[in-house]
Amino acid sequence: MKRAVSVIIVNYNGGPLLAECVRSVLASTVPVEVLVADNASTDTSLIDLRLICGADDRLRIIESPTNLGFARANNLALDQSKNPFLLFLNPDCIVQPDTLERMLAIFETDPKVGMAGCLIRNPDGSEQPGCRRSIPTPWRTFVHLTGLDRRLGSTDPRFRSYLHTGLPMPTQSEEIEAISGAFMLVKRAALDEVGPMDAGFFMHFEDLDWCLRFRLKDWKVMFEPLVEILHVGGVCTAVRPMAVDYHKHMGMIRFYRKFFRDQYPFLLYLVLFPAILARFIVRVGFHALTKLGLYPGRESRLEADGLASQLSEKFLKPGQNAAQRAVVTGATSLIGDYLVPALFNAGYEVHAISRKPLDYGKNSGLHWHEADITREIPEILRGADVLIHLAPLATLPPVMEALAEECPRRVIGFGSTSVFTKAESALEKERELAKGLMDSERRIAEVGLHQGIHWTVFRPTLVYHLGRDKNVTTIADFLKKFGFFPLINGSKGLRQPVHAEDLAKASLGAIDNPHSFEKAYNLCGGETLTYQAMVRRIAQAVGVKAAMIDIPLPALKAIIQGVSLIPRFRHLNTEMATRISRDMCFDKHEAAKDLDFIPRRFLADLDA
Repeated sequence: MKRAVSVIIVNYNGGPLLAECVRSVLASTVPVEVLVADNASTDTSLIDLRLICGADDRLRIIESPTNLGFARANNLALDQSKNPFLLFLNPDCIVQPDTLERMLAIFETDPKVGMAGCLIRNPDGSEQPGCRRSIPTPWRTFVHLTGLDRRLGSTDPRFRSYLHTGLPMPTQSEEIEAISGAFMLVKRAALDEVGPMDAGFFMHFEDLDWCLRFRLKDWKVMFEPLVEILHVGGVCTAVRPMAVDYHKHMGMIRFYRKFFRDQYPFLLYLVLFPAILARFIVRVGFHALTKLGLYPGRESRLEADGLASQLSEKFLKPGQNAAQRAVVTGATSLIGDYLVPALFNAGYEVHAISRKPLDYGKNSGLHWHEADITREIPEILRGADVLIHLAPLATLPPVMEALAEECPRRVIGFGSTSVFTKAESALEKERELAKGLMDSERRIAEVGLHQGIHWTVFRPTLVYHLGRDKNVTTIADFLKKFGFFPLINGSKGLRQPVHAEDLAKASLGAIDNPHSFEKAYNLCGGETLTYQAMVRRIAQAVGVKAAMIDIPLPALKAIIQGVSLIPRFRHLNTEMATRISRDMCFDKHEAAKDLDFIPRRFLADLDA
């Protein structure tokens, strides 16, 4: 039997502990691939991950434009996995190097073992509830919710909780009804028969649903008490506790209706469901009091960040002994999320500059500098080897001029194809933007010639970075919020969306490449598609069956004006409607020839 495991981790604002989780998995004594399915995180968890583990080709990150939920994100990664065993692991778990090897041995004892879990510890060493349990039938749940298990369970088995915490720990692996979704090791042959997680559960109860379905198909679920892992717990819950509780209670109702509607109709509808609703209302009250500071909340996020720092201190990267110092201005931009870790992993001494530095990389050796380059020139720029300028292009010529002879000899700046597409806009603001871009390019060339600087300017078109951009993510949010998308005459204007990571790779490849010196390149994505096809692709990615409605241009402009009043869509303007039917395509032939620029297809990471 081939002992190789595909480890699937769903992340949503998992913080720095995500990187430590992945690092612990990559240290396993059996072959692994790690697929991190990210649900549009807004924190720096993915950047930390790229800094610490980004150089390992066994890691693959799959980014979604919106939060798909736990089950659906797991299934997305599952479709792209390749090994005969799969570990579904929470991003705030830490495993030991031999954890997987010891767990795989369970499957060799019985061909009917389809799933296995282990003993899960809290940070204080206690057993985490849920790692061994029975299926919470409606009766068991009623007993637990009413507290009858605490009053009568010790003397009467009929009133025992579905949780096995407090019961004697077995001395060897044993078959059990359910394990925790924080650590589920699954045999692919069994999964193929049972099917993937039920995507109808957004989060919570999909693990219990799966355990029950495995058992209904005569596959054994095993619990191994001699293998232990650490699970902090509640890290993602700390971000949006009310939303998590809502989905937990909705999942509970779905679970009981799915499996027990016919067995317990009276108990479900007259007792259990009202009790679940009442429990949710009480939980909302606790969350509200916590937010007002009137009730103590959990410190899961602080606990996780502290643990991550402790782990990082044990595994700090050795000194890079870098021959070149690379400075990235505007480092908190879309491209910076990928470029800073890529430079770091390539061996550069990386200095990131931004007005509001992000809180990541502090334990990795990355250098952050807080500065507004329109007002001051950070000293770290003087004499640097490479400057990659992700801040607005108009701010680059003054920096080059102010540094004079101390300016880096290699400078890469980012403009935009808006220099062409907005040159004749009906909005004066957009025309001024296009003119400013053209003037900036001209000045960069003049200063570069005068000071002997090798410069390159990149002009990307329709940049996306799922979860953070104002293009793809805005469309995804609109589709999910309103359930339709307005079009004009079929919206057949052509687009070439380009991923921010592909632009970061182009920057890295251009640094020491003389073919790119003193040139400007148009950088577009690897696929040309109509605006309508692009919207449909986004709708498919976020699981929305949105209607595409063809409307007159004046009506669309009115809609955009109305929607722009919503803070999330404030950046929209009526000229965007005018451009929907225009082709905005560019030739990337020169970039392909000089830089080996081969960008991905649109939303390629979400393809099954």
